[in-house]
Amino acid sequence: MRVRPLAIAVLVLGTPAVFFVAQHFAHVPEMRFAEALRRAEEQPSEERAPKVLIRGVVHAVPAAGQVSPTFWMQDAEGTVFAVEYEGGEALPVLAPGMRVVVLGHAHGGASPFFHASEVRVER
Repeated sequence: MRVRPLAIAVLVLGTPAVFFVAQHFAHVPEMRFAEALRRAEEQPSEERAPKVLIRGVVHAVPAAGQVSPTFWMQDAEGTVFAVEYEGGEALPVLAPGMRVVVLGHAHGGASPFFHASEVRVER
């Protein structure tokens, strides 16, 4: 029965290694919209822009009665930009002045915007 000690050794040595790799590669850098946009524009066209985290304040929301996954946000530098949310969960109820965190990637072009996969309200 040499399999049991081998399995235990693999678990004891492998578990910390898995956590280290997951933590190392799962880190999402926090930045401002201008920096996220610059990083996205530096990517080759066939590659997706890197995922980033942006903290800021809700600047504006769609008009009352209008259902839209888009809202406008202002980051710490004062840049106002559109955020298009396409996450799996329902978008939290937002109001101007609320502090939020968005995770996703920036898109350039004529009307730059942030494509968010997650939106969280900061408390």
